[in-house]
Order: sequence, then structure tokens, then C-alpha cells
Amino acid sequence: MKKRLLFALFTVLVIHVSAQETKRVLFLGNSYTGVNNLPQMIADVALSLGDTLIFDSNTPGGYTLNGHSTNAISQAKIAQGGWDFVVLQEQSQLPAFPYSQFSTASLPYSITLCNQIRAANSCAKPLFYMTWGRKNGDQANCAIYPPLCTYSGMQGQLRERYLLMGDTNIAEVAPVGAVWRELRANNANIDLYQSDESHPSLEGSYLAACTFYASIFHKSPVGAAVPPTMFVMDAQAIQNQANQTVFDSINVWMIDTLKPQFDFVYSNIANCHIAFDASVSQNVDSVYWDFGDGLTASGMQVDHLYSLSQTYFVCAEAWRGCLMSDSCFTIIPCWGSVEENQLQGISIYPNPTTDKLRVQQFGQAAANARFNIYDATGKVLLQGDDASEIDIRNLPKGFYILEIEIVKKVSRLQFVKS
Repeated sequence: MKKRLLFALFTVLVIHVSAQETKRVLFLGNSYTGVNNLPQMIADVALSLGDTLIFDSNTPGGYTLNGHSTNAISQAKIAQGGWDFVVLQEQSQLPAFPYSQFSTASLPYSITLCNQIRAANSCAKPLFYMTWGRKNGDQANCAIYPPLCTYSGMQGQLRERYLLMGDTNIAEVAPVGAVWRELRANNANIDLYQSDESHPSLEGSYLAACTFYASIFHKSPVGAAVPPTMFVMDAQAIQNQANQTVFDSINVWMIDTLKPQFDFVYSNIANCHIAFDASVSQNVDSVYWDFGDGLTASGMQVDHLYSLSQTYFVCAEAWRGCLMSDSCFTIIPCWGSVEENQLQGISIYPNPTTDKLRVQQFGQAAANARFNIYDATGKVLLQGDDASEIDIRNLPKGFYILEIEIVKKVSRLQFVKS
């Protein structure tokens, strides 16, 4: 019987686009947020990188979370709703004080504010503003609580307490203090403080702005606009440090950890009939599918029968509450039908692979096997007489069919070039 090349072939191209974004953010804090107009500086950084920050703020000097929890202006701005993030900054010293004081004067009000924010808008994210230790520690309180005697001791306390507030409230933390610490260690020539050794200099506020941009937009601040009076090399060092610290430890700061992580596998039920399975995703409650032919469905596991032999653009949205992750890809479901494998014991590895594809039969290298590799159109891209190790480095990323022939018997397997 004349053999025909009949098999189902699916090609997937996941679209990663760094699209322009708009975020609405409310800032509740004190002079650490208000000095140098930090919210506007973040907006300027975002705009220079193609994004938009719409903001409002209430930053009375010396204010605490306790104060904001009852302040009429802060409460009205929270109740206004529509915020993507509400930034919460505690008074600069309070989180570094002994736990007995922090646990009564600060932590309960972080909970109150987060509850108020979510009551006004269930999709708003509280974002804690981790601040920095004073340049030479908090000397006024050093005798009372020794960890405050040095910058590093105070910074360690602030880091621990802001992370505790984030964890307690299932909220994210903008790690400004952590970036500050690394920049002090690596670029001591950049002075981040004003003369009072507490409030941020222009460079200090720019460090905070770059850190907030990375934390809010989940994008690198490298390449952002530089304030006119700042040395470009200093600004670049700040951008790089913010990028490194935020994204090297993104799980520590709890940034985006609750966002759905969409993933899927798929298989052919029959020619043109495709099964999609998103149960391998994480943090996903529901999935909505657009099959690219005018039909849609919802569910973690769905199947769809296509009617035409053509390329379809399929999109899926994975949701967890208000959070969504999406992906779009192309699929060619009706290229043919899968011919029953005629060979036994054929395996390929690794799959996916980046450079080499190895083929075995019953655990032995398939050195006596002929092979052909086909793309989505059925075009032969590679062929040879020894399938034991196939060099695929020059193939574009995508899905392919490997055809193996041994003693006039044929098997075909899918593999992925990643």
C-alpha cells in the first residue's frame, strides 16, 4: 500500500508583547512620599518608557497608617475606587521599633487599611512602600533599642516589618529600602539623603521612582528618562540596581505571585478535533477560550472541532478573581490525520529541545534509522540516515513532526524546538 504523509500538526506561537499600559495609583504616606513629588516622578519614568501612571495622593508630614485609617481625605480617596494599586507608607521610624510597639501601633492599621481598600474595590492591590534606614541609624532612639543604632540595623528591621505587613495582608511590597541598601553598598558615591540624613535627595527619590515603576508595571526601568539635574551615570546605576533587586527577588516582595500562571497542553482527538487542557496552570480559577473561528468556550479542559483546513488564531484568558493572564497562539488542526505508528519502542528526547534531538528504539540509539523533519506546511526541513542525534540548532522555534523509518516501517512524533 502506498504510504502517505498523513498526520496532525499543530504550531504554537506564544505572543509576548510589552504593550503600553495605564495604571491608576493612590499614594498614602507622608513626606517620604511627598518630597520631590515622588508620584509625579514615577509618572515621568513610566511615560518615558511608554506607559502611563494616573495618580492621586495624600501625604501629610509625619503621618502614620493609623492616621490614614481615619483621615477624611484618605478615606474619601480610597472610597473613590478605581485604583489598580494603593501605596501604603508607614511613618519612617515606626516599623523599626520593637515588635511589641510595631504590633500595636502599626500592624493592625495596615490590616484596617487593606480591608478598606478591598471593600471599596475588590480588584485594587495594596502595595507597601518599604522605606530605608537613616544614614547613620536613628540616634535619638538608639539607647532604647540597639538595632536602631546603625543604618544596617534599622534597615534590617524595616525590611522585616514591611515584608510582614505584606504577608499578613496578602499584599505586595515595593522594595525601595532593599534597592537603597544595595546601591549604598555598590555605589557609595551616590548620596541618597538630604542633609537631615533621613529624607531622600533627588537621587533617593529617583531610586524610589524606578523601584515603583518596576513593582507596578512589572517592567525594567532601565532606559528611563533622567532628571535634568542628575548625572546620567548615577541615574543609570540606580535604574540597573532597581531592575536587579526587584526582579531577582520578585517572590520575596510578593509581586505578582497571585497572578494566574497560564499554561496548557493539547492533543488531537481526531483530524480537526483538538483537545485543550489548562489544568497544568497555576493560580487559575477559570479559563475562557476563543478558538479563532467565531466560537468560544470556557473550562479548564475543552475540545473543539474545526471545519476548515487553515491556520486559526486561538486566544485564551486565565482568571483568578480580578487577575488575568492571557496567551494567543496559532494552530493548524486539519493538516491531515495521524497514521498509526508502525514502529515499536521509538522515543525522542529531550522534548522540548534547543539544539540536539536524540532518537532511540527500545533504549538503543537509532543509528540505522532514516529521518525527515517537517514543518507546518509539510515541507521537509531536515533529513538524514542516522537519527541517533539530530542537530536542530538552525530550526526556528516551534512545533515539528519527526518521521522515523526503519526497514520500511514508519513512525511520526511531534517535538518542540524551544
